Amino acid sequence: MVGRVEWARQAGALYERMHQQYVGGARKLEALIDELIGDEEGINYLSATARAKDPESFLDKASKPRPDDPTRPKYDDPLNQITDLVAARVITFLAEAVDRVCEVIEAEFEIVEHTDMGAHTRAQGVFGYASKHYLVRLNVTRRELPEYAVLKNLVMEIQVRTAVQHAWAEFEHDIRYKLDIPPDRKPEFDRRFLLAAALMELVDNEFTEIDRLYRELAAAEPDKTPRDLTTATLTTYLTRRYPDAPHAKTNHYTWILGILARLGVTTEEQLTELLTGIDSSAVQAAMTHRFPAGTVRRLDDDLLAAKGMAYVDLFPDEERRQKILRGRLKALTRAGITES
Repeated sequence: MVGRVEWARQAGALYERMHQQYVGGARKLEALIDELIGDEEGINYLSATARAKDPESFLDKASKPRPDDPTRPKYDDPLNQITDLVAARVITFLAEAVDRVCEVIEAEFEIVEHTDMGAHTRAQGVFGYASKHYLVRLNVTRRELPEYAVLKNLVMEIQVRTAVQHAWAEFEHDIRYKLDIPPDRKPEFDRRFLLAAALMELVDNEFTEIDRLYRELAAAEPDKTPRDLTTATLTTYLTRRYPDAPHAKTNHYTWILGILARLGVTTEEQLTELLTGIDSSAVQAAMTHRFPAGTVRRLDDDLLAAKGMAYVDLFPDEERRQKILRGRLKALTRAGITES
């Protein structure tokens, strides 16, 4: 019978030979998440990264003994039982964006397991780690696509948390798992981490409140001074026009500014004139977006409603975007909002 250590060594050697395959899978997962939450849903997030488990880390995990029998390995089939061989992490600025990212994950992946760490700590009446963890597989459709062959049968991990939660979690992990804290000092560390976790929750809440105050200010009647469109002025303009829409990523505002320039729209007044008569609520009702559209997506849809096929023709070299816009234009036509 192969011993636990030898079993882990054999599994580790196999994983090391296959490691580059998992590296490629991590790149595919990262690109997919970026496409889903950024390009398609326009969610405002700080980063979305994925990695393949390091071979040394794999060996450490594969070497763990069974709690009830230290002579036997915890994982009989580590390549299939260890669920973070490919793992992704999405970090957002605001807590509401965490919820939006989670909605996308739950719609676009097959969920194997979901753990809300924040709900767990709240149920205990304490403060602490508030990340949301998923174990996922590709959905049925993507599993059949050749481009995702490397991920076809893999269970992957996705974590979603705010930047504040991320900072706390990374620092806490470094201290607790990389430092041998003497038992008599452990209560002091626990107390300070608990205090930091309480402050972390307060900061996330304050960021949410600051965002609410910003929206309130942006919604106020603007002065009549003519203003050129910049990333800053457009952000405020769209927040005022779409008060309930989530913010988009900064680079998305830059992208839509370029489109407006191609339409000859460089001031707030020109944009207001172009959108005169467009019922944005009716436009959204006609769309088939699965999730609440962000501010830039809302403007993109309204521009399509205002310009019709002329807007589609702005993108002669972007086949995928033209296909998407034509689909949206058909929806607007069926709703009687514009002519195809």
